[in-house]
Amino acid sequence: MRDDNENIAKMETSSCYDPSIQPSTPTTTTSTSSSIPPNTKKYNTADPTKSDFNQPPPRPDLPTIPLSEVQEHTEESSLWYTFRGAVYDLTSFQEGHPGGLPRLLMAAGQDLECYWDIYRQHFRGHVLEWMETHRIGNLSEEDAIKSRVETGTIGDMFENDPVRTKDLLPATSKPFNGEPRIELLTEDYITPNHLFYARCHLAVPDIDPEEYRLVISGKGVKSEKSKKGKKAKRKFTLHDLKTKFKKHEVVTTLQCAGNRREDLHDKDHKIFIAPHWVVGAMSTAKWGGVKLRDVLEECGLNVDDIALGNEEPPDGVEHIQCEGYDHDETGYTYGGSFPFMKGVDGLGEVILAYEMNGEELPRDHGYPVRLIIPGHVGARQVKWLHKIKLSDAPSKKSYQCKSYLGFAPDITFEKDLAHWPPARLDQAPIIHEQPVTSFVCNPPQNAIIGMKGATDFTFKGVAWSGGGRKVERVDVSVDGGDSWTASELYKPIKQKYNHHWAWTQFSKTIALPEDVKEKLKRGEKAELDITSKALDSAFNVQPSVMAPYWNARGIAINHWYHVKVTLDPNLTKGEIFRTEDEEGFPNTPSGGHFDRKWAMGGWKIDPQHNSGLRETSEMVDERE
Repeated sequence: MRDDNENIAKMETSSCYDPSIQPSTPTTTTSTSSSIPPNTKKYNTADPTKSDFNQPPPRPDLPTIPLSEVQEHTEESSLWYTFRGAVYDLTSFQEGHPGGLPRLLMAAGQDLECYWDIYRQHFRGHVLEWMETHRIGNLSEEDAIKSRVETGTIGDMFENDPVRTKDLLPATSKPFNGEPRIELLTEDYITPNHLFYARCHLAVPDIDPEEYRLVISGKGVKSEKSKKGKKAKRKFTLHDLKTKFKKHEVVTTLQCAGNRREDLHDKDHKIFIAPHWVVGAMSTAKWGGVKLRDVLEECGLNVDDIALGNEEPPDGVEHIQCEGYDHDETGYTYGGSFPFMKGVDGLGEVILAYEMNGEELPRDHGYPVRLIIPGHVGARQVKWLHKIKLSDAPSKKSYQCKSYLGFAPDITFEKDLAHWPPARLDQAPIIHEQPVTSFVCNPPQNAIIGMKGATDFTFKGVAWSGGGRKVERVDVSVDGGDSWTASELYKPIKQKYNHHWAWTQFSKTIALPEDVKEKLKRGEKAELDITSKALDSAFNVQPSVMAPYWNARGIAINHWYHVKVTLDPNLTKGEIFRTEDEEGFPNTPSGGHFDRKWAMGGWKIDPQHNSGLRETSEMVDERE
């Protein structure tokens, strides 16, 4: 087996599109079964109350394979795994796995259950159903027990993660990806730090600020200490950033590329990448730090002339590659890239942030330094920023070249992406700027609302468009989109043309439709389907449904978000009763329900692995 550094190097040179590389085909072995026989008992991945939940179905048609033979298949040429007595050949999946080859090599020849006890999103069912198509055999009952015992447990990289508030709903717990209760998003224009959605691809590093270093290298970087024949490299401490450069502040909204991903994981479609955000992975903050262009100027680049077009970027630079301190079990770090011209633009306001809402960055949000790229997708805004490289090529990190690509609706994980690369990777652009979106936050989804004596109804929400495009109008509807009217907009800060980095909040007090009024007068309950659609300054408007843009990575999701509420004429006006599905949260996919069992992103779905949630900050305060 290669060591981790060699595996990582291979991964970073093979993940991106190369027209000379032909689509891979599944590796076959003498015992591989490419499909499930029609008479095989169906996998129970839907009903956790039954004893066979997530248990591989009987496969008497497949051979019994000795565990010792499984343990021989740990090289790139042949990768076998066990799970609850079944044996799987996932050799063809080594480039298709979102975590890449190093993760697969780490677990090769072993039982997957101990790994999945940490990464429980695998227990949601669709992963197991897909794996069954790669099943090649069975273990004896004795070997099945032995495989679990010999694999044992693995170290938990997340034990030192920060404590979070109970008001963040985990879409995954390890790594932590939490979204706030969406009804809290309209309480303030600026999202409080503890409620700002937390997106962690890996474990949260604990960085000593005195030891922090930002390393900048690449084309055009000059250093007094560089010698002939060596690439220039500059290093900055946290103290350097705070004292050598002018502080700049910017208010901007961040949204995860996959916000509302669970909407695309419905009864007819499956999304094989995590987290499956529900709806709340969007927040707004005031960030403080130094402009990246100022630091690049210190590194020898003539940023003003480049930005004005008076000078070409050095040596064909087109991309700014970034890498964080966070890493997985194999040492593979998070990273990505964004356009060089955005970084040097005098009005682009790209900053190296060390403050969030007037306080030092919380650990969850990149302490001590993170990248902020206003108007761009959250995934590019690397936290715990460690390295910046100016390059003529985009980052080769899997998070850039694989995870956040926008595929056509006919491309699926099962058919196209599991065996990487797909045939036309050139038709799947990387996401940078996001489409216009909006959603109703108040009242909560599935709420019962008192309407005694009421003739109107008030609701609130948030709207935003990527790339600095201004939200010009938000139309709202209480009948599911059959009729529309404009809402009132609220944005207490001023931002320049095409630099509307921050969201717009909206509200509307609307007269109830006559048929609803009549129902309430008769003492009957009435149902409302509240939705919104935003219009931005480029006259982009949200689509009504997801079908035209469904994509296998579950990104750039912006079809109408429907909130279902019940009006009760027998309850005091304004009184609200909640009927939340998930851990006391109103966050659900559009329409108010989950098409597939969600259970906190899989954390509590499997009866054998449904405990172990870490305590919240509120629990800590109560204990102390």
